[in-house]
Amino acid sequence: MSVHDLRPLFTERSAAQVRPGLAMVPVAEAPRLALDADAAGLLRDGLGTFDMEIRWLAHLDDTATLRLWRSWTGFQVYEARVITARLTGLKVEQHPDRHTGKLSDEPMQFERVLIRVVNDLRRFRAGHTPYGPSPAAGPLPDPWP
Repeated sequence: MSVHDLRPLFTERSAAQVRPGLAMVPVAEAPRLALDADAAGLLRDGLGTFDMEIRWLAHLDDTATLRLWRSWTGFQVYEARVITARLTGLKVEQHPDRHTGKLSDEPMQFERVLIRVVNDLRRFRAGHTPYGPSPAAGPLPDPWP
């Protein structure tokens, strides 16, 4: 039996529901994570809307820019460039009505969010939702990274 890929992809419908950041501020410290080919491919397909259990939307676009939005508001919170698997140029929303965090904490917060997004995508691809496996689910994938 083949595994049923359940990924909610980032589509035109997803793109219509998100809003760009209003006050994206560069963060001095670069994220320490690197994207392997699998993670980059998953992020290119993106993570679109599913339900409230999936808290983030994500997409790595053709310009190698990774953007992450809150799923329930559509507000962009993070942006980073991907250059040869490295994440650089991290920016964080600092508009007081959307998101405020201590900039020194943001690289670690961004990494936590990115790990969650990639692992959600890996579980969906293997046929698992936040509520459990589908009838055609494969084994749970090992956690990334």
